[in-house]
Amino acid sequence: MMSFPFTYSMLIATVVSMAVLLLCLRFVALKTGLVDVPNSRKIHQEPIPLVGGLALFVMAVGLLTLSNNVNVFSFYLILAAGMVVVVGLLDDLFQLSALWRFTIQILASLVVIYFSDVQLTTFGYLLYSEWDMQLAVFSIPITIFGVVGVINALNMADGIDGLAAMTFISPVLALVFLSSEATFNVWLLLLVCCALVFVVFNQTKRFKVFLGDSGSLLLGFILSWLLVYFSQGSTAIMKPVTALYLVALPVYDTIFVMLRRIFAGNSPFKPDNTHLHHLFLSYGCSQIKTLILMIALQVVFIVLGVVFLKNGSPEYYQFYLFCFMSVVYYLILQRLWERNQES
Repeated sequence: MMSFPFTYSMLIATVVSMAVLLLCLRFVALKTGLVDVPNSRKIHQEPIPLVGGLALFVMAVGLLTLSNNVNVFSFYLILAAGMVVVVGLLDDLFQLSALWRFTIQILASLVVIYFSDVQLTTFGYLLYSEWDMQLAVFSIPITIFGVVGVINALNMADGIDGLAAMTFISPVLALVFLSSEATFNVWLLLLVCCALVFVVFNQTKRFKVFLGDSGSLLLGFILSWLLVYFSQGSTAIMKPVTALYLVALPVYDTIFVMLRRIFAGNSPFKPDNTHLHHLFLSYGCSQIKTLILMIALQVVFIVLGVVFLKNGSPEYYQFYLFCFMSVVYYLILQRLWERNQES
């Protein structure tokens, strides 16, 4: 494990490097037009540089390169993440179709699966205590479905300043708490520090930057594969059902929004203003208050999952509770939106 003085120095160097990188990339973005232009769905009033994701990727590569223990999984994770970042940048610039984004996400996931052999092989005792749900021939397609789902759940959370980054930070900190892989944990903590530096820039007016699709897709890609890595095989530190609790809020929100769009006769991928953070804003909450409420809710689900794990609660019990809470979530939000529209 890294010594405390060295880790402390790495922390300072990481924070400073990330800040400098964001300032430099912000300047380049303003010169080249890599900015988010305001429209009817956007809250901001002026073009904002879309360089947060690119800065995070550069730092993630740099920090991993400096690590003295780059395992096969982390190497191919970052290599494949580069594919996601590129398509995200192209999407920021040219507004690619959902098909293009999904195709690259699937190909990037196949790279991780093929070269690192990390994938979902079991759901654990998800339905009852006597049946370990081995995925067998369905392992790869279910893994890809789950990874792409988490990626886009986090991408959809990127609606107010700092939300996508904090949605990434909270479960990663939980994984660090649960894990004993010291060197890997240091990399994750330094990556969290980079994300926090971005959040600080994201909250300012003079130096504001956005993640862009490149950033939200990157964070979603890394998070989804960390959940797979830490819930399967010899590297497992949690049950597969625990992963659901770590991303419960973005998953609930994504399913709710997509169902509302489908019931309204629209494409589930058509952007609108029906996310949970939009609901808080419509009730008069400020962006910062909305961010705090969202993260507080996410932390509640994360703590619940960790407590269940530590107490050895039956996995099927956790899963049925997760499903029950999803129904409660849908009914409550449906009613709140109806009241909002009536007022």
